[in-house]
Amino acid sequence: MTPKVKRLFIVVIALQVVFLLGIVGYRETILTLGRTAVLQTVPVDPRDLFRGEFVVLRYEITTLGTAENVPPGEGRPVPPEGGENDTPADGEIRPPPRIEIVPTSKTHLLLGEINEGDTVYVGLPGDDDDGIKMLFVQTGGPSPETDLFIKGRVTQKRGNTITVEYGIEQYFVPEGEGLAIERADDVKVRVSINRSGTAAIKELIVDGEVWVR
Repeated sequence: MTPKVKRLFIVVIALQVVFLLGIVGYRETILTLGRTAVLQTVPVDPRDLFRGEFVVLRYEITTLGTAENVPPGEGRPVPPEGGENDTPADGEIRPPPRIEIVPTSKTHLLLGEINEGDTVYVGLPGDDDDGIKMLFVQTGGPSPETDLFIKGRVTQKRGNTITVEYGIEQYFVPEGEGLAIERADDVKVRVSINRSGTAAIKELIVDGEVWVR
C-alpha cells in the first residue's frame, strides 16, 4: 500500500467514525434535552413482530385519517345497517358488506393536501391537556394550536388515510429476551422528542412496567 493510498484509507475510516459518533451524539441530545411523550402501540402481525434482534413497533398514530372503502381482502367488513343479524325481507337484494380501513387514531384530523413521501407534523397531547381533543396532522410545520408534535414521513396514502413512519418503528432486543413483549397485553413506548419533532425511544412500558433489557 502506497503512502498516498494509506492516507486516503485512514481519512475514510476517520470520516466513518466521525459520522457514527455524530449519529450517537445526536440521539443522546434528543434523549437528554427533548420533551417526553408516551405512545400507545397497536398489535403487529406475529410474523412481523421480530426482525433479527429488533422488535417491530406500530403505533396508534401510524395510520391516520378517515375510513375509506377499499378492495375486498384489504380491510375489514362493515356490518349492514340494522346489524349483522338483520335478515333481509323476501326478495330483497342486499349489497355486499363494505370493506374499510379504520385509522388507529380517532383524535387526529388531516389538514390540507398530504401525499406519499411528504413530511408531516402530528400533534400529540400536551402536558396540560385534559381529556381527548382533536389534534392536527399537516405538512409544512406543526399547527399553531399544537403544543407537542412528532415529525414523520408518509409511506402510503389511500384515499383519506395515510400511513406514517417516525423512525422509531424498531427497538433493539437482545436475543431470547423479547418473549415478554410478544406475550404482552399492552405495550407503550416512552419517547423523547426534540424541537423539530424528531423522536428517539427512551424505553418500553410492557403491561404497566418499564421493560428492562
